[in-house]
Amino acid sequence: MKPSPEGDQAIEGFLRLLRKYAGYYEPLPIALRGRGSYGAAWEGELQLDTPLHDADVASNDVAVEEDKRLEILMDSLDSEERRRVMATILEIASPVFSSPLYIGVAENLRERLRTHRRDFTKAYDWLREHPEDAETVRAKGKTFGARAAARNMAMGHLEAWVIDLGDQADDAVTIKHLRNTAESAEWLLHRLYAPILGRQ
Repeated sequence: MKPSPEGDQAIEGFLRLLRKYAGYYEPLPIALRGRGSYGAAWEGELQLDTPLHDADVASNDVAVEEDKRLEILMDSLDSEERRRVMATILEIASPVFSSPLYIGVAENLRERLRTHRRDFTKAYDWLREHPEDAETVRAKGKTFGARAAARNMAMGHLEAWVIDLGDQADDAVTIKHLRNTAESAEWLLHRLYAPILGRQ
């Protein structure tokens, strides 16, 4: 793409992709409620203020330091070669540095993955016809598949990493013990990594 009077369309296109990518990991808003004097009730939501938000929704009160970081980011997207380097870094780094999207325990992995796929496809098809429901499904979707579809993730970009505990069972450690231990580890890992597609 070539620069136009409206600006470099290639940079804008890449920024849209970066916003979409960052949106995969954006946490849901936090609901707050409080009581004031004389019984006054306060409530509202706190939403993460990310520098990759569209200009029309971003805050005008951008910190100077953050402004510098945005300048550096824009400079790093200034040519096709620099954009290629950025894309390569993100592609390589994501599985290593990013938090997991979802953590779960399953006795029958094949069946669980089939269920996730079915839920994803069903929600994806629904949201194509009803895009106005995306925010509701994103925040309150009952399944992993539905929440992933609402964030507009591609099925092909999702990977399952498995810790198989089947060979750990013996006389002292029954299948029930393994299940309980796995669920305890799941609980702990949710608190450590706060996977955005887990149950909130």
